[in-house]
Amino acid sequence: MAEEVLAYLAPSRGQVFADCTIGSGGHAELILQAAPDTRVVGIDCDPCELELAQTRLAKYGDRVQLVRSRYERVLDVLREVHLENVDGLLIDCGVSMDQLAGGSIGRGRGFSHAGDEPLLMTLDPDQRTTAALLLRELSEGELREVFGQVLRGGETRRVVRAIVRERTREPIERTSRLTRILQTALGRRGPALAGRLSAAYLALRVAVNGEISALREGIINGVEALRPGGVMVLITFHSLEHRTARQTLRELAGGPVGPPRLVGAPEREAKVRVLTPKPLFPSEAEISRNWAARSARLHSAIRL
Repeated sequence: MAEEVLAYLAPSRGQVFADCTIGSGGHAELILQAAPDTRVVGIDCDPCELELAQTRLAKYGDRVQLVRSRYERVLDVLREVHLENVDGLLIDCGVSMDQLAGGSIGRGRGFSHAGDEPLLMTLDPDQRTTAALLLRELSEGELREVFGQVLRGGETRRVVRAIVRERTREPIERTSRLTRILQTALGRRGPALAGRLSAAYLALRVAVNGEISALREGIINGVEALRPGGVMVLITFHSLEHRTARQTLRELAGGPVGPPRLVGAPEREAKVRVLTPKPLFPSEAEISRNWAARSARLHSAIRL
């Protein structure tokens, strides 16, 4: 949703932006091209992605500063680069297409159910908590919580029972084995099976990286990183992210704590005005060019 991102950020001469999930640098390059002397602080916890961004954005010289960090630490990152705030901020959630591509950039971390890779699923390759570790150490109840966020009730029960049974025979450490277990437990075939496998992998990846709590914290800290009048843009890709973005921005927009009709309820301080009461969807033209964009939703707010 590049056009929509630029429309809301509206870069102008000399402004500074934080691209909190810079990936390979696509959005950052558009910001740098949009107006003279714009600057971008690019954040990513994956050094492989930062290498791609460095190569892509090298021609912009010191207008770009790249920092390896998690995006919820944006306030610390700005202090490290001697900035008090920024004019605009972007969080493009989740795993990138480069990381999903496997050996080309994800370096075989097991983000996809296709192929045979180590079950890591770590956005930061140095992270100790991996998918294999969770599958080995979480209790049956904890596994239900992990998969129940994305899978349906019956699916969750069958998947968790199969994992618990199979891990007693041998640790589940590679994607090929997990995929076989899921295929049997889900009992589907064809395109329907592929969709449910993707959902199960998504649930596990979200748990490995703490993505939902990170998104909430990233939004809250991102708003603090904006100057008054600065704009935040979020791109989310699945229901857990959509809901977290909407709820967190709604809270930051202020209003009564609790039910809106509760007499005498304390009021939250309004820190933002939400610019997208309903999130934006990608255009049909974009979806036709890039099928992966179909699930994207754009949210935006302005700092008061």
